[in-house]
Formats: sequence, C-alpha cells, structure tokens
Amino acid sequence: MQSFKNTVAASFAVVATFITVAAATPLRAEPVSVPVAYGDLNVASDTGAAKLDARIRKAAYQACGASDLGTSIKVANCRRDAIGAAKAKLAVNKVSDLQLAAR
Repeated sequence: MQSFKNTVAASFAVVATFITVAAATPLRAEPVSVPVAYGDLNVASDTGAAKLDARIRKAAYQACGASDLGTSIKVANCRRDAIGAAKAKLAVNKVSDLQLAAR
C-alpha cells in the first residue's frame, strides 16, 4: 500500500507542478493569472498543504491587488473566489492523477 502511495505522490509531483490563481479583479477589466508552483511540496502532509495554502493566498493577493475603503468588499470577494477556484482546480488535478496512477 505504501508503494502505491509513493507512486501516486510521484506521479502527482511530476504531472501537476503548477496551478494558476485566476481572478477577475475589481479594478481591471481582464482576468489576471498568477502561477503557483507546488511540485516541490508534499501536499499530502499537513506542512506541505499549509505551504501550498499560503502560496495560493499570496497569489490571490497579487492577482486581486490591494484594497482601500472603497474597494475592500470587491477585493475580498475577488480573493475568496480566486482561492476557491485554485483549490477546486487542485482537487480536480488530484483526482485525475489518482485515476491515472490506478491504471
């Protein structure tokens, strides 16, 4: 069972090394994408998952920009949506990698 986990983890690390945080920013007309590398992390561990979460949040802040009093709600919503979309994309990548490894 451990070798299966190692195979899945190795496949995941090779196949999925980037996700992109994409956000429709409140201050820009076009969507902005910021790549987030995670091929160097063991996302199955608590430490690796926490580091990936921090990277996704940092990318969302870069994509959505800073907020002031007039735009704080829009920027907060942008960040929330960007983080949620990145995590959803990561979950889809994990399922795809598991299906490939199972074959």
